Amino acid sequence: MIFSALSCLLFVCQLFSQQPSPSKLESAIIAAHHKIETDTRSFFKNVESFIVVAKGNLALEKYYNGAKKDSLHLIQSQTKSIVSLLMGIAIDKGYVKDENELVAQYFPDEFGKDDGLKLSLRIKDVLTMSAGMDWEEMLPVDDPKNDNANMFRSGKWLQYALTRPMAKKPFIEFKYNSGCPMMIEGIIQKTTHMTLDDFAIEYLFEPLGIKEHSWQKDSTGFYHAGGGLSLKPIDMVKIGKLILAKGQWGGVQIVPESWIRKATQPYFVTTFSQYGYGYFWWVKDMMIHEHKTTKVISAQGAGGQYLYVFPEFDLVISFTEHNYGTPLVGPFIIDHFILPSLR
Repeated sequence: MIFSALSCLLFVCQLFSQQPSPSKLESAIIAAHHKIETDTRSFFKNVESFIVVAKGNLALEKYYNGAKKDSLHLIQSQTKSIVSLLMGIAIDKGYVKDENELVAQYFPDEFGKDDGLKLSLRIKDVLTMSAGMDWEEMLPVDDPKNDNANMFRSGKWLQYALTRPMAKKPFIEFKYNSGCPMMIEGIIQKTTHMTLDDFAIEYLFEPLGIKEHSWQKDSTGFYHAGGGLSLKPIDMVKIGKLILAKGQWGGVQIVPESWIRKATQPYFVTTFSQYGYGYFWWVKDMMIHEHKTTKVISAQGAGGQYLYVFPEFDLVISFTEHNYGTPLVGPFIIDHFILPSLR
């Protein structure tokens, strides 16, 4: 085990060869890897991958507990963050005018003419999960009031999302709603005459060199825009690098820089560890020490699927886990290893 850690340290040092000795960050990466490998607690045994890209270099790519480099991994609600990028592309390509358009114009049959609140709903309100709909999701899966579970069981995900009644005026309050990305998918599908999957392949996955993925569908063939996408962990890291590069990949602007800026700024402060929320992206000023914070952009999915982007430090960190109902390792590693190393 000691030999393995030392070998990994030498590997990382080579990638950071511009420095004569390991930096605090390099040492923290190795210490974090060693912690994941050796901690005997059950939730550490549920970590499946830990990947770090620093200053454009692949500093660490490790798989644990039987996970393999080429295996697809369900990224859960990180799917929403990718759907946000797809909406930005759809606007850039001219399929949708902008995020201030009314949702009702795309779904006139589901938006009653007498429902003023629902008629005022904008794409932006949906992207920021401030739609104002009557929606409960932070409940046990078997609770009959859990709208996310009910939507999934309905077999008609878009229809379920569109027909929820309004509870308050849009863009007043953040409320987590996995029906929101279904509406975004519906708009992309209506305007492009392409499935979400085909649109993603042509305008995002192929340009990024993402060659394998899978996507859950409902009984109508509608894709699960809220959490049904599976990717290789290293391919999810490409999404983080795209954010870091303000939408560019290989010198080509894949997602407009203006959309990246809008998507990764906070519009609401949430009760989820005080994260701010952008366009299906989480944003937080994380504490490095008592006098300094740094902006961190993240895509997050249930069970420990976390992608962290640190723009100030040219750093992307990804975790995949299988910690459903157990403590999460990724946030622990960020708080106890990565952030202290950036001082």
